[in-house]
Amino acid sequence: MKILSIEPTPSPHSMKINVNKQLPDSETLNFKLGDDISNAPEYINDLFKIEGITNIYRVVDFITIARHPRVAWEDILPAVRETLGTEENDSTMKTAAKQSETDTSFGEIRVFVQMFRGIPMQVKLEEGEEETRVGLPELFSNAILKASPASPNIIWERKWVEQHVRYGTLDDIGQEIVEELTASYDQERLDKLVELAFQEQGTDEIEKMNAQNKITLDTLDNPDWRVRYAALDRLMNPTVKDLPVLDKALDDERSSIRRLATAYLGMIEEPEVLPSLYKALKDKAANVRRTAGDCLSDLGFKEAMPEMIATLTDENRIVRWRAAMFLYEIGDETAIPALKNALDDPEFEVRMQVNMALERIERGEEAEGSIWHQMIQATRE
Repeated sequence: MKILSIEPTPSPHSMKINVNKQLPDSETLNFKLGDDISNAPEYINDLFKIEGITNIYRVVDFITIARHPRVAWEDILPAVRETLGTEENDSTMKTAAKQSETDTSFGEIRVFVQMFRGIPMQVKLEEGEEETRVGLPELFSNAILKASPASPNIIWERKWVEQHVRYGTLDDIGQEIVEELTASYDQERLDKLVELAFQEQGTDEIEKMNAQNKITLDTLDNPDWRVRYAALDRLMNPTVKDLPVLDKALDDERSSIRRLATAYLGMIEEPEVLPSLYKALKDKAANVRRTAGDCLSDLGFKEAMPEMIATLTDENRIVRWRAAMFLYEIGDETAIPALKNALDDPEFEVRMQVNMALERIERGEEAEGSIWHQMIQATRE
C-alpha cells in the first residue's frame, strides 16, 4: 500500500491519507492510542509507532490520522510517508519550510456537557489526548439530586452531549462554558426541568418544551448579559425571520452571545444570511470569526469567496487556516493571487492548507466541497 496524496480535514489535528489499496465497502477500521492492536494490520501497528499519532481511521481508499496537538505535522508526515511509501507529488511538503518552535495546538478544544433528562451535570474538555473535567455550581447538583429519583438508574441514563468546538485555553474555555450554562439555566429553568424529569417525555421532548421559538429585539436590550444569552440559547430552528434579532446579537458586548448568534446564522440555509456572516467574519473575537468561517464553509455559497480570501491575512492563525480550507473546498482561479501571497504564512498548517488549495486550483481540479462531507459520503456508500 502506498500514499497517493495527503489532504486536510476540517480539523488542524487530522489529515486524510489517500492510498492505492481499498478496503471492502462495508469494512472500517478505527483505533485509538492505547487500544489492543495485536490483531490489527501491520501498517496500523507501524503507524502507531510514530510519535504524535493518537487515532487511525481506515475506510474505503483512505486513512485518517489524528495527532496530539503538541506534536507538529512536519514531524509526523515524513514518518508516515516513510512507513507507507508514496506515489504522491510531495511539493506541498517541500514548499512548506520548517515551522518555528511555537505552540502548535491551534487552541482547538472539544466540549462535552454531561446531561440527565435535560439537566447539565458537568463539563468535559478535550485537547488532543488531554482531558479536563469542570464542575458546575451547586444549583445544578441540587437539581440533579431532586431529579434523580425519576430514573431507575441515573448512571446509565446520563450521557455526554458534544457541543461546538471552541478555541482557546482549557482554563478559559472551561470558565466560559460554566458561565454560559449558569446564564442559560437559571433556577426557574432548572426547577421546570426537574418537574419534567418525572413525566413521561424523553430528553428531546423536555428540551422542546423548555425552548422558545421567538425572541424580541427588546430582549437583547436587557442590561444583564445572562438574560440576553439565555433567551438566545433557547431559540429553536432559526429562520430568515430571525435575522433582525441575530444581526442585533452580533453587536452584543459579550463574545459568547456573538458566537452563538453566528452559529445560528449557519443553520439558516439561505443567501440572506451572508451579510450577517460577513459582519461576524470581521468580529473582534477570533472565535466568532472562526465560527463565521465554519458556517460559510458549511453553507457552501461561492459568493462568500471574496470575504474569505480577505481573511487569509487575519491576525489569528485559526482564522487564516479556516480561510485556506474554504478555498480548498470551494475556491477557483480568482483566489490564486491571494493564495500565492499567503505561501509564506508563519504557521505550518496554514502554509500546507494554502498549498493544497493552490495546487488543486492550478491543476484545474473541480472543487468537491468539504472533505468532511466527502468522508461521510464514502462511509455511506
